[in-house]
Amino acid sequence: MVLNEKQRQIGKDNFGDAAKISRRQVLTGALAIPTAASIYWGYDKLKGNPVRTGLIGTGNQGCYAHISQSNPDYIDIVAISDIRPSNQERARKLLNEKYGAKAKDVKLYVDYMDMINDPDIELIIVALPLHLHKHATIEAMKAGKHVLCEKLMAKTVEECKEMVRAADETKKLLSIGHQRHYSYLYANALSIMQQGILGDVRAIRAFWHRNQTAGGAEGAKEGAFDSWRPGVPAADRDIDYAKFGYVSLEQLIQWRLDNRTGGGLMVELGSHQLDAISIFLNKAHPQSVQGIGKVSFFNDGRDVFDHVHLLYDFGEDANNTVVGYSSICTNAFDVYGEQVMGTKGTMIIQAEQNAYLFKEGANALDTRVPYADYLASQDPNKDTHITWAEQRLERPTMDSGSTAAWASGIEAAETMTSRGYREEQEHLAWLIRNPDAIQLPSQENPMPKDGVPRCHGRIALIDAAITLASNLAMEKKKSVEFKPEWFDPYSPSVPENEV
Repeated sequence: MVLNEKQRQIGKDNFGDAAKISRRQVLTGALAIPTAASIYWGYDKLKGNPVRTGLIGTGNQGCYAHISQSNPDYIDIVAISDIRPSNQERARKLLNEKYGAKAKDVKLYVDYMDMINDPDIELIIVALPLHLHKHATIEAMKAGKHVLCEKLMAKTVEECKEMVRAADETKKLLSIGHQRHYSYLYANALSIMQQGILGDVRAIRAFWHRNQTAGGAEGAKEGAFDSWRPGVPAADRDIDYAKFGYVSLEQLIQWRLDNRTGGGLMVELGSHQLDAISIFLNKAHPQSVQGIGKVSFFNDGRDVFDHVHLLYDFGEDANNTVVGYSSICTNAFDVYGEQVMGTKGTMIIQAEQNAYLFKEGANALDTRVPYADYLASQDPNKDTHITWAEQRLERPTMDSGSTAAWASGIEAAETMTSRGYREEQEHLAWLIRNPDAIQLPSQENPMPKDGVPRCHGRIALIDAAITLASNLAMEKKKSVEFKPEWFDPYSPSVPENEV
């Protein structure tokens, strides 16, 4: 949707009004509706020493989502592990910026098992290529470490289930990096939906559109401008890639383009937005998915789709809501975001930075709606309003929503535009330092409300099952019906064996 400057401001003001909550309610905890404070604040200022942390994988995600976003009051990165010298060097620079002279004491491991067995480390962050998530995570928990593993949880649903069972057996905290669970922007968006401001929601559109072609320049079809196909840095040319299980140096560097090591657009991008949609729909599971996936543009030998289009039917449990999703690599006009459409209004989340709200009807885009007055009329006690949108910081505009570009503009994470990376780390560290507050998920209590990471293993298993079944629907060119057993970590039923 194209909005002019006036319309964007109207949409922002509408969203800001609708997201306001009373100061009295925040201070007393007597919130009539779920809000950012009551849903997403699960921790306080850390007492004691920051949690001694080892980071496995210092690529883009490890560096910019974890080192750059870490709060030294909660997380003390004492060791890193990466087999690529270029990644090691980049991580060292960021650690120097974060810790100053203390950074020289951060240990470097090439073999991540040596890090996992370091008795000084309490928490392991796994930011490796997808096919390595399961092994590193389970070995870390078996060694007595808590784990924050990047999304997608693992390469297959069976591997995800193994990770959940390992967390149950070792009684260690397992958090998976779907960071929107810690986003104040999405918390307020959920609050707006739960107040009924959008009315009856039956349709959601989500998209992540990038242009990896430099406008169709020469060499584009061969992937010359694709961020997933970087060149081999000089520092990495002598890596013994076969020793680490790769068939070529290019597979190591460009692992996202190979189905043996990655999972394509749905794993890297779509899984984030499917997770957000699950939040909006009160954790409902889709009943079915169908879609089209193609290598439509590139001819560089990749075996992951460069264009995907999917439809999800959420059935009666979610008011028969249908969700449309697309991710493409040849046009970035829409960038990325979600559009939630209801009988009373439309809410747009754009690039995790801005949110717009418009009332349904004629001239909707040009209509300023006094939502704060409306909400106050529903509850006379709502007389003093505050909102997370106040004093928000703008972020740099991004062509592709890359973590690196966004991280370069960070000064304070506690704003409407925090993507949640810092908060997910802080919450996990706080739980580790407050063991009496922990409520580990189990088969008897699979979804504790408190005392657990907001995206623990069982939640991430659901996200992974939906994402990986989506890939299967496109690969097999068929509609896939979701089975409840796919979401049960103790059931042998998995989509990769049944679709």
